[in-house]
Amino acid sequence: MNTSNPLTLKTLVLAISSSLFLPQAVLADQYHYKDILLGDRATGLAGAYTAIADDASGLYYNPAGVVYSSQPKISGSVNAYNYKDTTYKGITKANPNQKWTRKSSGMVANYFGMVQPIGDSSIGFSIALPNYELEDQSDSFTNLEASQRIIGNGATQGLRSNDGTALIDQANPSDAIKKQVIDYNNQDSTTLVGASYATPLTKDLSFGITLYGYSRKKEQTFKQISIIELTSGDFAKSDFYQKVQSEEFGFQPRLGLMWSPADKLSIGLMAQTTFILSQSPKSRISENLCTATGCFEWKDNGTPNDSSDDYYGKMTSADIANQEIGLKNSTKNDLPVEINLGIAYFATDAMLYSADFSYATKTDVYEATINGAVAAEYFIDPTWAIRGGVYSNRANTSSNVAQSGNDHVDLYGGAFSVTRYTKGSNISLGINYATGSGQANLFPGSTNVQDITVNAASLFISTSASF
Repeated sequence: MNTSNPLTLKTLVLAISSSLFLPQAVLADQYHYKDILLGDRATGLAGAYTAIADDASGLYYNPAGVVYSSQPKISGSVNAYNYKDTTYKGITKANPNQKWTRKSSGMVANYFGMVQPIGDSSIGFSIALPNYELEDQSDSFTNLEASQRIIGNGATQGLRSNDGTALIDQANPSDAIKKQVIDYNNQDSTTLVGASYATPLTKDLSFGITLYGYSRKKEQTFKQISIIELTSGDFAKSDFYQKVQSEEFGFQPRLGLMWSPADKLSIGLMAQTTFILSQSPKSRISENLCTATGCFEWKDNGTPNDSSDDYYGKMTSADIANQEIGLKNSTKNDLPVEINLGIAYFATDAMLYSADFSYATKTDVYEATINGAVAAEYFIDPTWAIRGGVYSNRANTSSNVAQSGNDHVDLYGGAFSVTRYTKGSNISLGINYATGSGQANLFPGSTNVQDITVNAASLFISTSASF
């Protein structure tokens, strides 16, 4: 969090509070599809693996490829350290240099898979975590300038109740937030667990299917307490709380084809979608303000992006003692169909080039998205190999953020790994980094947008073995 400008912090907090009044979920990173690279060899190749997929991680990338696995294989990968920061700049037009940074870090075991050949065919089992994020921030600030808020009929009235009681005098700049405490926690993870089957159709063509059980759990909590010193010498206390949570369950089939039209060349095709059988998105919101004249609870008219009829309603002592947090439904998820096309060229026994292209369809929630990756692999000798590649992770949101209210950041990244081979096994160490910039809208319903920059990095270790 940037603490160099008190006005930045004050405006930021109100920006967040205003956005959280709406029944929307600001979730981990629902705006991108390729947040975590999975698997052993595939991670070093920046995910350009659809046309290779001949080890246990192929169960995820293209199950048709594992038919070329001549012996039982097992593979696992771990992001030993995962880091991401998101910085918003220009919280208001009047202060274009204001910044706010959200950070996420942690470790996640993101893939495990095993393959067993049976005659000409193969079966397999895998567990994948394609999405994982954890944010946990606690900030405390002192002596912040008080801020205006648009309530009532939409005019700048300061903080007033529905009976006209002035709660904070915005005409007097002497009002100040003496202390403010913010706690923010965000957890979001997707888990896929399933079985696979692959079989040759012809000498040069194979087919495979993976059927994953799909589970996604997400929970976001935001708490804010402000102690405000009024010009009268009295103090006011503002409490805000929101909790967004959801659980989704379903299944995700992945269908793959692998074709070798010529020597040293392979083409892979994989299509997948997610059928969500149950989901329960909910949002709990509460805000109240206590002054010398009593306590008041924020009343939302229930209309998204409309504060014209919102106000602070007077609370009785019984209301305070028995206050219940309102429960609202949030937007349900609607995942796309994704098609991946890969091409691999085995130039020599030591050199490999690969490329992937993916297309995700438009849904009621997300925009259509195109991504790509190109990579190369080189065996220095039979015991050492290096891999590297670049990829895109473009946003699935509208570029018109003033209208959509969602972040729009196109990410571009690279991966590099070094692998040591021994008889029947190998171990890889590598790094993945992605960055991008775009625009965000912290004030839903406002035409004011903020610049946003995202940086993400992970150190990964993976291993596979044949037996």
